Amino acid sequence: MEEIIKHIHMDMLQAHCDPQSYMDDYIFLTERLENVFQKNKNVKLEVFLMLYCREGEITMELSNTYRHLQANDLLISLPNTLIRQLTASPDCKVKIFCFSNRFFRRITQTQKYTWKSICYIQEHPIKHFEETKKELFQLYLDLIERKIKVSSDNFQKDILLHIASAFFEEMIAKTTHKSLEKENTGHQVLVKQPDFIFKQFMEALAADNGRHRTLGYYADLFCYSSKYLSRIVKQISGKNALTLIHENAIEHIIPALKYSTKSIKEIAMDFDFPNVSFFAQYVKKYLGMTPTEFRSNEQQHKS
Repeated sequence: MEEIIKHIHMDMLQAHCDPQSYMDDYIFLTERLENVFQKNKNVKLEVFLMLYCREGEITMELSNTYRHLQANDLLISLPNTLIRQLTASPDCKVKIFCFSNRFFRRITQTQKYTWKSICYIQEHPIKHFEETKKELFQLYLDLIERKIKVSSDNFQKDILLHIASAFFEEMIAKTTHKSLEKENTGHQVLVKQPDFIFKQFMEALAADNGRHRTLGYYADLFCYSSKYLSRIVKQISGKNALTLIHENAIEHIIPALKYSTKSIKEIAMDFDFPNVSFFAQYVKKYLGMTPTEFRSNEQQHKS
């Protein structure tokens, strides 16, 4: 039986917007996990998600890595992220913000360190707020909630959008502070063109699902030379373009091996490998074991 994955997008969230939740074209705000994560369903986020654990605990598998949230933890999850096996303690209380892709694109086109921040978030998705340092976070929450509760007028949506944008950037800045503190911000000004090129590359990578694994493919996609694209990616993210390409491919191969009932040969074909031998070599290079060994290892962990 194939794994069932629920896709979470703004239209779907609208159907789960109860009287205690809020939704407009850009933002969905709720205090109920079940409004986003339906029971026993694995989900693929097509929104930018911030999940704040106010009380209790939450565990989940986030992009093939198990994560644990406790009180005052903030999870920031990017679009196209897979979340599996989410469980929460009975005393769990949360605040969940979902931002539309349109909102996300709007922010990432303007924020100076956005793409460096995003690379950091992928590796460090959870931020813990000490009791003494969560006051600013709570201030934004109160401000957003107060604006939602007042009677709607012609300016409410725009004002709320600006508050949410400030909140979004504040949380990104807090979460990614360690990745940026080494930057010489007094002298460095990022050029817009490299940011735009890197944005194109990352969006194409996310949409590809791991089927194309050469730098040449992405360079040809945007009519750049491989050398130029490689330099831009390294400049913005600090990582080699091929490293990001292979990390993306492995992120998609792992769940296919773990959850799909397809044969190794069928999975190899799904990812456009010429044959099973090439697929096995690729998996062993990046996971340290063959696809068959990986599956066997996962089954032993389950039993």
